[in-house]
Amino acid sequence: MKATIYRHDFYGDAFIRDPIPHYAEMRQAGPVLWLEQNKAYAVARDAEVKDVLRRADVFVSGKGLSLNDDVNALLIGNSLNSDGDEHHRKRSVTARPIMPKNIGLLREHIEQVSNDLAQKLAAQKRFDGVSEFAQVLPLNVVVDLVGLSDAGQSNMLKWASAAFNLFEGFNRRSTSSFADLVDLQKFLAVHGNREALKEGGLAQRIFDVAPEKGFTEQDAAQLMRDYINPSLDTTISVAGFAAYYFAKFPDQWDVLRDDPSLVANAVEELVRMATPIRAFSRYVAQDTSISGVELSEGDRVLAIYASANRDETVWDDPNSFDVQRAVRKHIGFGHGVHTCMGLHLARLELVSLISAMLPRVRRWHLDGEPRVAMNNTIRAFAHLPIRIDIE
Repeated sequence: MKATIYRHDFYGDAFIRDPIPHYAEMRQAGPVLWLEQNKAYAVARDAEVKDVLRRADVFVSGKGLSLNDDVNALLIGNSLNSDGDEHHRKRSVTARPIMPKNIGLLREHIEQVSNDLAQKLAAQKRFDGVSEFAQVLPLNVVVDLVGLSDAGQSNMLKWASAAFNLFEGFNRRSTSSFADLVDLQKFLAVHGNREALKEGGLAQRIFDVAPEKGFTEQDAAQLMRDYINPSLDTTISVAGFAAYYFAKFPDQWDVLRDDPSLVANAVEELVRMATPIRAFSRYVAQDTSISGVELSEGDRVLAIYASANRDETVWDDPNSFDVQRAVRKHIGFGHGVHTCMGLHLARLELVSLISAMLPRVRRWHLDGEPRVAMNNTIRAFAHLPIRIDIE
């Protein structure tokens, strides 16, 4: 059985602006696709995506997740781009400070920032759902709570966006982002040491734990990328889509206001709907097959999370936003050994943000035309004009 040829550019502007119809077409086309323009295989259905993510010994991350091996040479070094025992060792360093028992210490600060922001926006009534709403708390967490040097604050969003653009590796967005990743490497070379970090921050804890696992200080500096990149754009994406979907589905905001205990479940549904990371590639480490389609060692296959999360065979009415949906089987936080290690922190931030807005906002409205962020991997808005009716 051969893969179905798919001729649209997965990383093209048209696809990024309106991906949902493309995902439906890909699922309909077959279990495994050959992306003619991207020179890689792809899986878009829930079953095949989970199959790839579960077989981490066959579909590996240690060769890097970009389609471009020159980019992979820069990306390899953090837990995302590693496998097996090395992945476990790296994750044991970076994940420990953001496990539930540790982030509980951050709750008071996160809730305070969320409440201050909600009060400010309620007074404004009109705001940009990206720069004035979605970005504020995640950036505060990374800079202040994670404890990175203020010297990099103005570049954090640029570096995070650049890293996700590079997972395609060849187009204009990728090539223009390459220099930004080099800048991040230079920043870490200067500021990626224990003394340069804020006392008591999460990043400093990496340097406390790393020696126990046999890592050098230079290794620890590279592991800090786990906090700079994934902690920003992914949470910002979901927060922006929260504003968007609450405006598009006002009845769901009413449901939450009637029953605030549903906020945590609403966050999971938001993650499913937004699926901030559209797809990651895996390197095929040995000859294998997916649903009867043969793949060879050295091939690349894209696991399209965003499509799997709207698979009609798994989800009833998948394009509708339902805060009461039984939604725990989504893969918006990934699946298998590479499940997002920051999911507990992301959930805390998003629950705090929505909970702070809940008693203050009666209705959300789109106050103009949203503008999609043109990023190869992250699905998000660049601009989202919002107007709210307050209590």
